[in-house]
Amino acid sequence: MEKTELYEAYFQDSSNYYLEQLNYYEKGKKFRFSFSAVLFGVFWFLYRKMYLEFFVIIIIFYAESQFENYVLAELIGTEKTKLLSFVISIILTITMGIIRNNLYLKKAKRMVEQAQMTSIDPEQQKEFLTKKGGTSVLFVMIAFALFVLAVIMQAK
Repeated sequence: MEKTELYEAYFQDSSNYYLEQLNYYEKGKKFRFSFSAVLFGVFWFLYRKMYLEFFVIIIIFYAESQFENYVLAELIGTEKTKLLSFVISIILTITMGIIRNNLYLKKAKRMVEQAQMTSIDPEQQKEFLTKKGGTSVLFVMIAFALFVLAVIMQAK
């Protein structure tokens, strides 16, 4: 079985797009901007079943927020901190848009290699990749609901 078929099993409905991105990646163009990743923020990671990456990004954003609230606000004042926070958010969002496909393609490569090491049967490999790949709306909905709940609780 060709690797392309394995990647198609992993990428599923988005296989045309991600196979093209994989082609660029393998030619050395590792970082390509992803508008959909920027548009959907951290929820994109959950949608693409990148749970570890989601939690790492959340921790980074939380640590950055705490640094702004407790350190920068004391050093430069609240108003300047708000402006700096806005600029940092834009920088982080653009950075995420640049590295997301890279992270996703690296994960896809790891999963394809794992499928090949786990089984010699092509159908079992495809089944494994279909289960591990694709998308998940459930976790996006749960995380979004928790996010909305947190915003409501904070507003009270």
